[in-house]
Amino acid sequence: MATQKQAQTPVKNKHFWSFKNTVEGNTAPELILYGDIASETWWGDEVTPRQFTEELNALGNVPEIVVRINSGGGDVFAANAIYTRLKDNSAKIIVKIDGWAASAATIVAMAGDIIEIPGNGVFMVHDPKMGVLGYFSEAEFVKLSEELKVIKQSIVNGYALKTGKDPEEIAAIMADETWYDGKQAVEAGFCDKLMFEAVETSVENTSKVIVNSIPLDISRFPTMPISLIDRIATYTQDDFSNITTQKQTQKEMKNMTEIKTVNDLKAAFPEFTAQIANDATVAERKRIQDIEDVALAGFDNIVNEAKFTKPIAAGDVAKAIVAEQKKQGANYIVDRDDDAQNSGAGAEGAGAQSEGGDGKNGANEVDAVIDKLFPNTK
Repeated sequence: MATQKQAQTPVKNKHFWSFKNTVEGNTAPELILYGDIASETWWGDEVTPRQFTEELNALGNVPEIVVRINSGGGDVFAANAIYTRLKDNSAKIIVKIDGWAASAATIVAMAGDIIEIPGNGVFMVHDPKMGVLGYFSEAEFVKLSEELKVIKQSIVNGYALKTGKDPEEIAAIMADETWYDGKQAVEAGFCDKLMFEAVETSVENTSKVIVNSIPLDISRFPTMPISLIDRIATYTQDDFSNITTQKQTQKEMKNMTEIKTVNDLKAAFPEFTAQIANDATVAERKRIQDIEDVALAGFDNIVNEAKFTKPIAAGDVAKAIVAEQKKQGANYIVDRDDDAQNSGAGAEGAGAQSEGGDGKNGANEVDAVIDKLFPNTK
């Protein structure tokens, strides 16, 4: 739903509509609005709206007019002008949304006394936007902002008149850029009934959707929910893989910002977290088995601590056991020396020294006796 503010030059007549009047006169004439509404603005242009009015009046005093819409939107001024002229017409206006009514196209739809939409149709409302070309002062931007508020209020009035909703609720729905499928649009009150016809919708690439043979540019709707496309679209040979990946990535990033707890993570990525848990279980079982493989009798404290209270890898357990063995060996040597001193072995050594006469070999003889009494190996 776009507006455009810039210096105006005379514009060419953009005939984006067509009237179909029946020759037999036994069926209602139709106004066909397929594709973009007014690719060039109606702002300050008197030719285009006048021609539309002349063609509408040329239908004559008919009891009913069918307006068929399949459009992604376009110029808000053109849409408002068409809405006004249809509402002023004495005929009963039957709007049939043959695929999409998005953005400005929904304004035209509100002119219907009865609005029909297929179950897999699309209906979207959002705030009006203004494209600005050139250079403007702060005061001029403020004025443009005020103009947007007036434009939005005019749209709110049209929606509220049809739906019976409070203007504040309508304004919030527009601000959120709300997308509906056909059933949801009826439930929300924007449409009156579901059509029996189905919409043939296919996705050609990341920026184009083909709806009942009409190409619609979806690149200007970056927040369009992927779930809606999945419900209404079939995929072409080029498929929808790129845009699906982009939308899924956006969804996952949004989910990531909302994750605060472990349960949030499990809810957002159940398969991923289940795989992590399974891998962790397998790894822990292997760690325990590896510790069992290096465990030695007499070192139960080290082994149990490594398994449960202070988990470490099997290699670290082996190092701890070796360190404990060295510690125990050093203590053994000290204890052995103490035992030797207390055993009287030193006196035997002294006697040997006196027998030797010079005493030079006394220390070696004592060591020999100690080694004999207390071998270095157990």
